[in-house]
Amino acid sequence: MIFSFSRLNLYEQCPFRFYQKYVLQRDEAVTLPLALGKAVHKAIESEIRGKARDQAIMNGFIESDFHEELTYKDISDLVEKAPIKKDMGETEVHFKLSLSSEKNAPMLQGYIDVVQPKGSIVDWKTNRIPYDVRESYQVALYAWAISKIKSINTVRGSYYFLRFSRESSYLFTDNEMNEARKWAINLANDINEKMDLYHFFPEKYKDIFPAKPSRFCKHCPFSMVCYRDFKLN
Repeated sequence: MIFSFSRLNLYEQCPFRFYQKYVLQRDEAVTLPLALGKAVHKAIESEIRGKARDQAIMNGFIESDFHEELTYKDISDLVEKAPIKKDMGETEVHFKLSLSSEKNAPMLQGYIDVVQPKGSIVDWKTNRIPYDVRESYQVALYAWAISKIKSINTVRGSYYFLRFSRESSYLFTDNEMNEARKWAINLANDINEKMDLYHFFPEKYKDIFPAKPSRFCKHCPFSMVCYRDFKLN
């Protein structure tokens, strides 16, 4: 399994939801916030690459598979708030790196919204509530990846919250990026161990991938399955 921040983060939030989505490969419905995020990211990427605004927004619609709840205005309102410059850097930069130098170490991959010429990175956010860029390991992990690709010791990483035209930015040091890498490899190793156990004892899935009730449950499409299997109150 090749890991991403979203897979690792989901496993940390709830192993049972991870099991449903990535082991059983059960689909999750595309919600309006998810469709909006995909559309806005694609539209901004298209405009940075030189497309006219209208065409960029149409590309966003296509990316969202024309989600029935999504409107042109929804996308346009957020794209207009992005500080777009045609020379601001590379967009949708893909990386795939080993999380350590050890043989058969877990692999991490991801897509970075913008990598600027000197190595700074930006992640567009459509969230309704802004938060600090250090609240999760997402940007620190992306910064670690860029530090390896570009051979630099510090990387400035930012969340740009489009609804508020607000940026949360931080200069990540080598130690801080390495902390994020350790978080990732520890979770990845744990998942691989659990997958090995599941291979031999699939009937023990509830012990191997236990539910972890939290505030995220109200947004989980597998909550009813969870309540049934774990008899939660």
